[in-house]
Order: sequence, then C-alpha cells, then structure tokens
Amino acid sequence: MLDLKELMKSKTKFKKIWESPCKNHRVLYFQINNEDNGIKAHFHPYGEDHALILEGELTYDVSFKEQIVAKKSDLVFGWTNYVHGYHNFNEKPLHILVFATPENNLSVYDQSELPIQNDANIRIIEKLPKAENLASNRVIFSSVPPKDFSNTLIIDLESQKIEYTQYKMDKDNNNNKLYITFKLPIQ
Repeated sequence: MLDLKELMKSKTKFKKIWESPCKNHRVLYFQINNEDNGIKAHFHPYGEDHALILEGELTYDVSFKEQIVAKKSDLVFGWTNYVHGYHNFNEKPLHILVFATPENNLSVYDQSELPIQNDANIRIIEKLPKAENLASNRVIFSSVPPKDFSNTLIIDLESQKIEYTQYKMDKDNNNNKLYITFKLPIQ
C-alpha cells in the first residue's frame, strides 16, 4: 500500500509508483507546478495514458489547439492516437497519477503525424456513478470491485491510498474506491 498524501507532501516531481509483472502497465506520479512547462500536447500511436487528478487543477489538452479543465478526482483519457497534454496554470501544485500502457508507449509531438480519426471525442468524468465502468482498450476504471482481482489497483479517493492486489477482497460499502484493472497485453 502506498500513501499518496505522503508522496504529495514531498518534493518529488516524478515517480514510477507501480509496474505490472509483465511490465506492460505502469502508474506514474507527477507533480506539476505553474512555473513548470507541463507535458505538451502529444499522442501515442500504440499506447494510452489516462490521468486521475489527486489535487489541483489540470488544464488538459484535447487537441493541439483546445483544452479542458479537470479537478480533484476527475479522470481524463488519452486513448491511442488521441491528442492530450498536461498543464498547471494555478498557484497550487497539481498532483496526478498517470496510467500508462504498454511498456514502450511512444509519444509523438508532431501534429502532422497524427492519423485522421473518425471519432474525435475526448471524454472526462467527474466521478464514476455507482456500478459503472469506464474502459479503454487496455484499462478498466470502475466504482465496483471486479470479479477477478489479478492486475487490479485500488485507490481510496478519500484517504488517497493506493494498493495492488491479485486476490479477491471482501466487498465494502466505501463509495470512495476506484478500481483500476489492466487488461492483458494486446498481441
């Protein structure tokens, strides 16, 4: 178990806090201050990265020209070939967890290399409604415990503690838990 509050109190700007046994899934911690450059708009031709805002206000690139704002406990998605970037334009530090997959998640910053997409939607949610799942090709975010706990991370959004388990846990009535399950690597 890792106490994210302790990590956020430290001067740590970046840390890999978890990696799956197959090395295809990682959880990365970032602290971005307003004087930092952040992570400019980019896309991943083969991978994904999604971010959970732990504290602060994220200005999130949803194209090379547009942005949205996400706040504490919001989840933003960076699917394969979708433009996204991370910035903090506030005085308070921004703390985020980034769920990145696969192992070699190449980032491309050149707009001319972006393939043409039929669906240009970028989604953001404020809080997962009870019993709802939100999934990408590689990750499932859910407010209810999964049936299979292999490759599952549990984040308590209130206490800001994160744990990894491969075993079934007793169901509790804590509505502040977010279950992150990594799908098997795509072959």
